[in-house]
Amino acid sequence: MGQVYSSTKSALRRVTGNMAMLSEWVLLAMTVIVFYDVVMRYIFNSPTTWALEMSEYMLVFMAFIGAAEVQRQKANIKMDFLYLKFHPDMRRYVDVFNSFLMSIFGFLLLRASLKMTLTAYKYGSASNSLLETPLFIPYSIVVIGMFFLLLQSIVDIVESARQITNPGHLKEGN
Repeated sequence: MGQVYSSTKSALRRVTGNMAMLSEWVLLAMTVIVFYDVVMRYIFNSPTTWALEMSEYMLVFMAFIGAAEVQRQKANIKMDFLYLKFHPDMRRYVDVFNSFLMSIFGFLLLRASLKMTLTAYKYGSASNSLLETPLFIPYSIVVIGMFFLLLQSIVDIVESARQITNPGHLKEGN
């Protein structure tokens, strides 16, 4: 059982790391697109019809696809002032509680976004723009991101619980 968990945790770490790297490339592409749109709009007086919508989808991509890696690195915004005042033993319980809340959030958003994605696919919903992007495509970004956030939150719960039950347990490569 421990080998399966360790392998799953390692695979999740690789996948979320690759997703975070992909988000960085999307940020670069979004920067180029916005720059191109600004140049076309204000220098050549010929705005694009697609740049704004693509930038919006890319922003959603970066936020949701990168969420699991942010969770893994414990890089969420938190109140360190209060957290650091707790005894290290109490911090472990706070970590379990935070991971539990994040897993509930991930599950609820996964369920809602999956329902929305399937509905958009079923009815052939498209964006109200010249691109007419099928909406199940950007909606599926949320589904993928929340799936991996949920998995990472479960791993965090297990790791925090291990810290509570075995305080000498060192996190292996988190």
